[in-house]
Amino acid sequence: MAERARVTIRGVVQGVGFRPFVFKLAEALQLKGYVTNTPEGVTVDVEGEEIGEFLRRLPKEAPPLSQIVSIEISPLPGKGYTDFRIIGSEDRDSDSPFTLISPDVSVCDDCLEELREPGNRRYLYPFINCTNCGPRYSITKSVPYDRPNTTMAVFPLCSDCAKEYHDPKDRRFHAQPNACPMCGPKVTLVRSRQSAVHGQEAMRETIEFLKQGKIVAIKGLGGFHIACDATNEAAVQTLRARKRKSNKPFALMAPDIESIRGFCDISGEEESLLRSIRRPIVLLQKKEGGVSLPEAVSPNNRYLGFMLPYTPLHYLLFHKPAEGPLSPPPHFTALVMTSGNLSEEPIVKDNDEAVGKLSSLVDAVLLHNRDIFMRVDDSVVTVTTGKRQEARGKTGNGQWAIGDRQEVNSSLTTHHSSHFFIRRSRGYAPEAIPLHSAGPEVLGCGADLKNTFTITKGSFAIPSQHIGDMENYETLHFFEECLENMKAVYRADPVAIGHDLHPGYLSTQWALRQGTGKNGQKEIYGIQHHYAHIGSVMAEEGLVGKVIGVAFDGTGYGTDGNLWGGEFLIAGVEGFERVGHFRYIPLPGGESAIHEPWRTAVSYVLDAVGDEVMDYLEPLGFIKRYGKENIERVIKVCRSGELAPLSSGAGRLFDAVSALIGLCDRNTYEGEAAIALEALIREDRDEDYPVNIVADRAMVIDFSPAVLAIVNDCAEGRDRREIATKFHNTVASVILRVVMRTVELSRMKDVALSGGTFQNRYLLNRTRAFLQAADLKVYTNKAVPCNDACISLGQAYLVRERMKSHG
Repeated sequence: MAERARVTIRGVVQGVGFRPFVFKLAEALQLKGYVTNTPEGVTVDVEGEEIGEFLRRLPKEAPPLSQIVSIEISPLPGKGYTDFRIIGSEDRDSDSPFTLISPDVSVCDDCLEELREPGNRRYLYPFINCTNCGPRYSITKSVPYDRPNTTMAVFPLCSDCAKEYHDPKDRRFHAQPNACPMCGPKVTLVRSRQSAVHGQEAMRETIEFLKQGKIVAIKGLGGFHIACDATNEAAVQTLRARKRKSNKPFALMAPDIESIRGFCDISGEEESLLRSIRRPIVLLQKKEGGVSLPEAVSPNNRYLGFMLPYTPLHYLLFHKPAEGPLSPPPHFTALVMTSGNLSEEPIVKDNDEAVGKLSSLVDAVLLHNRDIFMRVDDSVVTVTTGKRQEARGKTGNGQWAIGDRQEVNSSLTTHHSSHFFIRRSRGYAPEAIPLHSAGPEVLGCGADLKNTFTITKGSFAIPSQHIGDMENYETLHFFEECLENMKAVYRADPVAIGHDLHPGYLSTQWALRQGTGKNGQKEIYGIQHHYAHIGSVMAEEGLVGKVIGVAFDGTGYGTDGNLWGGEFLIAGVEGFERVGHFRYIPLPGGESAIHEPWRTAVSYVLDAVGDEVMDYLEPLGFIKRYGKENIERVIKVCRSGELAPLSSGAGRLFDAVSALIGLCDRNTYEGEAAIALEALIREDRDEDYPVNIVADRAMVIDFSPAVLAIVNDCAEGRDRREIATKFHNTVASVILRVVMRTVELSRMKDVALSGGTFQNRYLLNRTRAFLQAADLKVYTNKAVPCNDACISLGQAYLVRERMKSHG
């Protein structure tokens, strides 16, 4: 082993305590040289006899927040260093080198202990943090990740904090958000028509406001929450009336796991997710006979979305004493913590914006003066009963040699198949997804709902945080703001853009402008919506061969101009073949039918029984509820073809069944009818309904027999839970039948499932079990949501791989 080497470590290695870790390891082994942050990651120039031991221990003992992707080792001639030092960061101007940025993480146990300790100089300080915890991505303006490149630059360190910051042996060495009450950020409570209060008084008054049933906007890590006491029915109803004119569930925060157990059943993995440093919202099944919350918290839903506190400010909301030590019992067993935004706009992050926009919704605003550079909403995850998949990536064997480049297995390449994302944002973004090889830099700009974008760089895809529904200027501005930041941080300049085919999407229009405007050198690729869904699974798994794709969602623009959504594809890098789909059904009124599922239900019954439609609808109460004239108008629109686009959407079928059984006739938010239908499932039933599958150029799945059977079951007064279960079983059986027929014809064995319909846990688990029992290999989205948030990853991957194959 040479006596001197240059070691470059790539991955999430900045802002996670990596340099002090290297310093301590080098000192323990009596090595000399230095360590520094660079645009590539962390570089170590190390000299001495124990370099081999240093390289062996480096990946094994790395800090818990770090994620090593690769280590490059190059021999160097002896230098004669006399000590080991941490030196200032390098920021070379280069298009190629880049480093991965750490997401924001929750406050650590060591900091919480100091927060609770009377006499500690950070006792009850809402912004306590160290190298192992706190804000990262949300405060990072540029790389390297150093204090001058963050929003903490405006807070000069006091002498005590500076001493910690510059001491390599201190837990706060180069903790960029390091601060204390003397030199750091402070809180302020702005009360309606009253003067503001600051510091500890602001925290005390916020708690009292919440206890009184008032509503408070609270600034967190990546934006504002709107909070109220979740056990106070009047407060919850007031918040729903002011903020959310729909039945969409509210997110909740509880002080501890035991409080959540009072409301929900929690598995071991769900508890691990709740306690993890990422602190996502975890969807948990309501406990039968448990402590009940007001129905307005999560109407017609079998799940509650809970998270644990992830900032010291959150802990103080639950535990701050009027006097004496910070101790239980908590002030609240649960707080509503919903995103602080106006309808369909991005989460608010700036103080003036919060006071201006949120004052009509809240009774007070709790601010602080640490700016948020990148807004990042809370992540939402759920757990299924899937089996654990083998992690991808190479694991170093411990035999390191000069000149080697080792790929290191890390949490970047390991995804547990039994939990998946509904929304991927705080705690996870902007983590990169490793791809199977290097490729050109491209951008996937997503679709419309739940939008994200994805850029590729080297052998990585980097999805953005949750952007939201691309329905207005504010969201488009956030898209552009976030994109420019990500391009700068990752030193990326995409040469091509993938977009959805829908001409009305803002993301599509934006992409086309990039190809035709003054900077129109970009190659522009239109990627069909459901093909992109399957492409996202291929990206996660590194697949370049063809797969059988099952893409189920509500709506996506098809190549024939119709609305797709119940699709069976054979997909590869170069394109796809549509081998099966749900039979087209007219959507009377288009958007009206999506918002009012009873209209879609009428269309399905009309398709099944023709002129006898009124005779079938009357026993269901449709004529009494919606009026004969309204129904006749809907029928006329369906038959005329005007204002009734054709849809094969799986989501629309779920809507129709929900309306048929009298469960939900109006979607006040996307997927409401389907979520209510899933809430009725009894998991001890295996019966299903008949369905016709007609073989044409593509298999056409006709659900008319099932719809007719459901109508008859309703007319006979069958239990809605039984009907809902049989319907779900029917959809899973259809997937199995069509996939097996495709397997027979193609001899393929790889199946990819994607699309928002597979957020339905029961359907996903049953479908996966069926396919795996048939000896098929089943892939699903794990690193990104299966809803439209994955579209951008699929677009970017398919464009990138296509460009590679074409040279």
